[in-house]
Amino acid sequence: MYSSVLSGVLHGIKAQIVRVEVDVGNGIPSFDMSGFLSNEVKEARERVRVAIRNSGYELPPQRIAVNISPADIRKCGTGFDLPIALAILSANGYIDEVNLDNMMILGELSLDGSINGVRGVLPCVCSAKEAGIDKVLLPEVNINEGNIVKKISVMTAANLKQAVKYINEGIASHRSTTNDENNYKADMKNPEMDYSDIKGQFAAKRATMIAVAGMHNIMYMGPPGSGKTMMAKRIPTIMPEMTFDEKLAVTNIYSVAGQLGDNGGLMEDRPFRAPYHNVTKGAFFGGGIVPRPGEITLAGKGVLFLDEMTEFKPDILEGLRQPLEDKNITIVRMNRAYTYPADFMLVGAMNPCKCGYFPDRNRCNCFEQDIKRFMGKISMPLWDRFDMCIKTEEIGYSELGNKIHQNDGEELNSFSMKEHIMKARTTQLERFKGMDIMYNSQMNGRNINKFCRLGDEESKLIEKIFAKKKLTARGYHKILKTARTIADIEGNEYITTSNISEAFYYRGIPEITVH
Repeated sequence: MYSSVLSGVLHGIKAQIVRVEVDVGNGIPSFDMSGFLSNEVKEARERVRVAIRNSGYELPPQRIAVNISPADIRKCGTGFDLPIALAILSANGYIDEVNLDNMMILGELSLDGSINGVRGVLPCVCSAKEAGIDKVLLPEVNINEGNIVKKISVMTAANLKQAVKYINEGIASHRSTTNDENNYKADMKNPEMDYSDIKGQFAAKRATMIAVAGMHNIMYMGPPGSGKTMMAKRIPTIMPEMTFDEKLAVTNIYSVAGQLGDNGGLMEDRPFRAPYHNVTKGAFFGGGIVPRPGEITLAGKGVLFLDEMTEFKPDILEGLRQPLEDKNITIVRMNRAYTYPADFMLVGAMNPCKCGYFPDRNRCNCFEQDIKRFMGKISMPLWDRFDMCIKTEEIGYSELGNKIHQNDGEELNSFSMKEHIMKARTTQLERFKGMDIMYNSQMNGRNINKFCRLGDEESKLIEKIFAKKKLTARGYHKILKTARTIADIEGNEYITTSNISEAFYYRGIPEITVH
């Protein structure tokens, strides 16, 4: 007897529909599997055989042949256990094969027949909907993840026997009792953190606000204890809210990585990833024998924070250059290419020298060559990919008191900063409506010509800056994009000379002058 069911396999952050085919018949008892399978898929034969027996189903001695097609796609993961078991039971008459039509099935089996959760459910359900499949059967623990996709029937089961019962009785879809669009809060914001905790540093706070408003890459540079890490770690408190499409994209990435947690469901908060400087290249960029997203993908639509950036390995730092431009990374494994998104805001922090106190020669005793060698760990092509670089100054005793006197009398806390950011964010959403970009930092040359038009005075100023500082084309565009964000925060329809001047001030790539 022949039977088949539909399932899904991950390919990058997307999924492809596959068909699990089973044929049972007379002959020497055996359980053969084919279809370009990884080891964990091949191991399913024992899990499936024992789970079927422990669920109370008696199978006669028979020859079982399982094929997962198409055979040219490598099958990885444990999600094929349940579809294989149900196809075998259907071939033996325990399930009417008609009830399995147009249904995608995912799930891992324990030896007692219980169904365990699997990673990558969301992209599989999305692919099922795109392929016209109208129902899916998932493990109970993946219910919230499956419910994110609308207009598709989601059925869940706790064990194999329950799954058979639901399929035969045509049980309707199951929906979680929580709000489908708000059932998971990623624990990425710390309500106890606020920019009011940072004394002084008005310029650095304003630079941070501008960077977040336009999703510009920013570098903090300053002596130890000047608040660089504190500044970066409070960025999640002022990040703009994600659109539904952004939430879906982030949730899809974390589903593939198996990092949605026990609740699953739609992620609400932007990611904030801060890998340690000894991170491996595979963990940072993604890959492995079974390819998985790395830190630069997990930071998608959010922040990738590299503290003590000069301590990271050169191949990791230089490897950032291409993803920062293309917003994706392609990994080749076993003659197949896997493309992962890398659409993040890069935030770096570093000292100006090994001791950290240059150019204060009362405290810094580093030699000129040592300073140049230290700064040279960040190559000029990588520096050129930072829209902004701000120096954090040491805080004096008078600034550590409770009363803070800012330059313009305004105290920048997380609430006030986010208000300015949301104002700029609203402007950008309106500006780029119907386009495939959402932030000023994502504009290409054509967009810059359209949305960053300059008057005569502004053109003369940027021309003077370009000639004097010998800017690259990339540096020129980054100044204009940052100026556009500053104009949005201030409510200016057009970029002014003061906007350009401020953007150029933030653009300052460090120059080493040893006295």
